[in-house]
Amino acid sequence: MVTDILLFAVGIMVSAFGTMVGFGGGVFMVPILIMFFQYPIELAIGTAMTALLPAALVSSIFNFREKSIDYVVASLLQFPAMLGTLIGAFLVAYMPVLQMQILFSLFVLVVGVYMLATHKQEQKRQRGMMYRINRMPTSFIRKNHPKHLAYRLNGGLMAFFGLCTGTIAGLFGIGGGFLQTPIMIRAFKIPSQIAISTSLFILIITSLSGISSHYWLGHIDWTKSMPLMLAFALGALLGKTIKGNSSPTQQSSERLIGIGLMLAGVSVMVHIFLKYEF
Repeated sequence: MVTDILLFAVGIMVSAFGTMVGFGGGVFMVPILIMFFQYPIELAIGTAMTALLPAALVSSIFNFREKSIDYVVASLLQFPAMLGTLIGAFLVAYMPVLQMQILFSLFVLVVGVYMLATHKQEQKRQRGMMYRINRMPTSFIRKNHPKHLAYRLNGGLMAFFGLCTGTIAGLFGIGGGFLQTPIMIRAFKIPSQIAISTSLFILIITSLSGISSHYWLGHIDWTKSMPLMLAFALGALLGKTIKGNSSPTQQSSERLIGIGLMLAGVSVMVHIFLKYEF
């Protein structure tokens, strides 16, 4: 009973933080379930996947009302990511996955440190490679009139990044959602509010497909999943409430995302050690 209450409380906290940074929280929850609650790795992944769905739905309902979801960006990222997941799963048989997983977790950790260290710097108009690529053919301007925001996108480049995040997800057996938010913010200069809301909307599609596959594989125990699903839904409400009351700036959002990436890098590393039983 005490363990169930503790897990419920942890689920609320993880979901609240995941909602605030646009990751959802699955990348943090899987190692927690394995290390502290003795879940088998397959059951931990399936349980975390089911918990993400209500959290993403609750967040997206609020974000829909706030008109902060960019459905074009979501489509450009998610559809190539679905193809990339299949490519990544195919490449597992031909690549040194363990070594790549370790390098990837270190890369995520470094990116998190970089975002945390540079979030206070003024965002200057870039004239480098990404600036020029974003103005090549297939580029267009997106306008969010209710938020009085506008930003330029390169559709081809965004689809390529979506393919890459999906390939990483399929190759390493982890969700690629925690990569999409920083890519939208740093690579494409999408305002953090739009990026976080769009990432959480994408998570609805990702979690639905993940639940289907894990249910078919027998990795979901609904008696264990249902309480955590409720906890994640409450956590999403809490995260939206905290975020709404604090009115976060672009810099504070980037600081939270930097912390989230650092934690994600550590979580992926822990996941590797648990998966391969070092």
